[in-house]
Amino acid sequence: MPEEAVNPASWQIDMDAPWHDAAYLEAHYAEGKRQAEAVLTRHGPFAFASVRSAHVLGGGARDFTGRLAHYVEHITRGRPLEVHPTVLPTVFVHAEELAGLLQWAATASDFTGPLNACSQDPVDVRQLCAVIAAQTGRKPAYRVTRPGEDASPFSFDRHYAMSNSRAGRLGFAFSRTADWLPGVVAEALAAVPLPDTGHDEGTEPS
Repeated sequence: MPEEAVNPASWQIDMDAPWHDAAYLEAHYAEGKRQAEAVLTRHGPFAFASVRSAHVLGGGARDFTGRLAHYVEHITRGRPLEVHPTVLPTVFVHAEELAGLLQWAATASDFTGPLNACSQDPVDVRQLCAVIAAQTGRKPAYRVTRPGEDASPFSFDRHYAMSNSRAGRLGFAFSRTADWLPGVVAEALAAVPLPDTGHDEGTEPS
């Protein structure tokens, strides 16, 4: 998906939405970001740039989302992970690389408008699990979800990938996901206590 896939200049603005309500805000997280871009684009008194980030990984114990830890804990303990019948890829970005992009955007570039931030090469959830399995020696177990059931984070039944070609044209080169993902997994493993017993829990892999 290129940046033009979402045009903030034509996005409908809803000033009456209850953004002060924490539950509403959490449930409409993505829409909140689109609304912010739309307001600034159509009513802001200055030119601005916005960075649309992929899923951020890295930091080990400092990763407050718990999404990668979810996979590390399930795989090391032999617990099944909920995945869609057909999993499709998404994009990621390393936390340090995203920080570098934000610094570059603020201090070393004068572009305006939206900019996608993601590493090269999308990854699906089973590929992510394979990287964890390679470092733990434990085969992931999966439970395929039924229609309407929630799946584990990063399991998607639709393509969830962005193009970072605009950043490349502007002079920022992203790394490849495979270059840093094993290191991020190692950080996450170091932050998650391993089970005391060598016996796996849960069901056999499918």
